[in-house]
Amino acid sequence: MEQESSRWGPLQIICDIDYGGPKIKLSERKSQTPLRVAFFNYSDQSSGAESLINSTVAGLIQRGVEARLYVMDHFTDAPYVHDFPRFPFERRLEYILRRATGRNNIFFPSTAALGSQPWIKEAPIWHFHNLHGHFISIPLLARASRKRLVVLSPVDEFLSTGYCPYTLGCERYRDSCGECPQLSLPYPGLSRDTTPTLLAMKKAAVKKSRFNLLVHTNYLSKHYASTFVGQRPIETINYGIDTQVFRPLDRAACAAALGLKPTPRFVVALLHSYTGEKRKGLLRILEPMQSLADRYPERFSVLIVGHGSELAKEWATENLPITNLPFLSNPHDLAMALNFSDVLLYPTAADNLSLTCLNALACGVPVISSRVGGQPEAIRDGVNGFLCEPGKYDQFMARLAELACDADLHARLSDAARRTVFEYFDVDKYVTNLIGYYQTLLQRENAN
Repeated sequence: MEQESSRWGPLQIICDIDYGGPKIKLSERKSQTPLRVAFFNYSDQSSGAESLINSTVAGLIQRGVEARLYVMDHFTDAPYVHDFPRFPFERRLEYILRRATGRNNIFFPSTAALGSQPWIKEAPIWHFHNLHGHFISIPLLARASRKRLVVLSPVDEFLSTGYCPYTLGCERYRDSCGECPQLSLPYPGLSRDTTPTLLAMKKAAVKKSRFNLLVHTNYLSKHYASTFVGQRPIETINYGIDTQVFRPLDRAACAAALGLKPTPRFVVALLHSYTGEKRKGLLRILEPMQSLADRYPERFSVLIVGHGSELAKEWATENLPITNLPFLSNPHDLAMALNFSDVLLYPTAADNLSLTCLNALACGVPVISSRVGGQPEAIRDGVNGFLCEPGKYDQFMARLAELACDADLHARLSDAARRTVFEYFDVDKYVTNLIGYYQTLLQRENAN
């Protein structure tokens, strides 16, 4: 059988993979010297991005890759999760300096010392996520990238702006930022308008770096390619969803497990880590839902899940009963909440591609969302859900009524939803393509 060699030993070629770059062949069999990858993130439990990283690391380990996840905030007991190496009081000092100067993501001297930790030192690839999470120094990371392979996987536009995760139509980042219209954002948080300085810092860091960007949507790839970040290589691999966890389940059993009362009503799910986040629009859409529910008495109910979900009770009426659940960190619980629902309503103003939406599709739950960012790359209008113009709540309500009143349409969209994830967003395919991407990076590095 045909063989291919690398610094990590021979790989038995048994399948073709396509990760958006050159096609190579790869075996799932463990190589003689296992590939080692160190992942870094702010937390191991917070949002969909954290769930993706956890499932990615677990999937790589199952394929024989040595992988660890280093986090600043450690919540789970997963054996592959470790504390991010940092100096004493560094985090507190960074917070004080950040608040005093407005300069984020600069003062983390531990970034320069990551290579002193033995396991991390031996990892030829460092893979960083969620750069806006206040856990690394971007300039120091750029310096480290000149000595080893550093992969960045931004989940938003933050790396190309002075501050904001999403520009929401603002074009100041194309020049030098300043007069930022989003200073009031609670996260990432900025004490004053230092966006020109922060943007200049990122431009200088990227220019001097050897960063490799790996993004998960064509939308984000095109965005970064149109900015100064485009001077670095950018590859795209679709997200991966665990279809064994997120799958159709018995609705009554899910209700019992979550302590919910079964209902004959059409259940509309509103899910996000922080339900009050304005960009997601979950609370704002409850008012038009009241009017819709009054036009269709005893037809609709709402299940809202996430931090702050109790705030939604303010919009509850006789025709629109609202049930709330707290943030569900366990993916199995999240899958049950989705299976209790008939549709996921996700009226976001900006997004890369919501993992919540992908999880819903995997459970066979149609999604009604905004036509923004990478959402159309998974949500196919009229096929597995509907896409509406952001902020046009009349469109959302029309589609919601249509789906609730047509059982055949709902069944057709539900079947297509599950099929979409199997074909394009399955975690096994994602992990296979990711290994291929890593191997290609190493081969290029060896050739230079």
